[in-house]
Amino acid sequence: MKTDTLALVQLLSNNMADPVTIDGYYNDVMYELGAENWFCDANIIPLTKGQLEVNLRAALGPSLVNRLGLIYDDNQLEEVTLLQMRALDNQWRDRTGYPRSYVREDEAADTIALHPAPFVASNSSLYLYGEPLGLDYPTYNLLVFYSYAALEPQEPWGYLELAVALRILAREFMRESDHTDQEFAKAAQTLATLCKEALNGSGTQTG
Repeated sequence: MKTDTLALVQLLSNNMADPVTIDGYYNDVMYELGAENWFCDANIIPLTKGQLEVNLRAALGPSLVNRLGLIYDDNQLEEVTLLQMRALDNQWRDRTGYPRSYVREDEAADTIALHPAPFVASNSSLYLYGEPLGLDYPTYNLLVFYSYAALEPQEPWGYLELAVALRILAREFMRESDHTDQEFAKAAQTLATLCKEALNGSGTQTG
């Protein structure tokens, strides 16, 4: 989709858009859409016995944007602040058992610490009937729901092509250049917003 989207940007800009700049804007828009939870997935992270910390970005990939939910086995984990955890149990890092909560320890690297650390290693059996929530879902694993930036060449879905192109056009014509056109940029942003509302099914009906 990326190639088609950038070609559409050039078409709508009458070939005035800078190819290098709009390529960077494409990635920016993908992260922006990821932050709005347009692209979501779920993946299993196997754990070792007593594993306290999990680097979500390392496990799920650099395009990770938002954590939407964490489940251990069949229990949704509650996020607890480090201050709350220390008040609850000053020795929490030394505990093992059935994880019930987690602490966000490293904002930059998306590292979390489980509380308590798992008392047993994850079951490594592979699922066969669904991905990743098959009938043979492996026990004692960490399941993470998350949003991500769809940066792979085949992503995202084709019906987002116009919405993405309009967001790129808004950025391209807003920046200072030999083709700066703030009115055009505002119009592109307005149309991008309308596309988002239409795709969300939240457009205002009149009658």
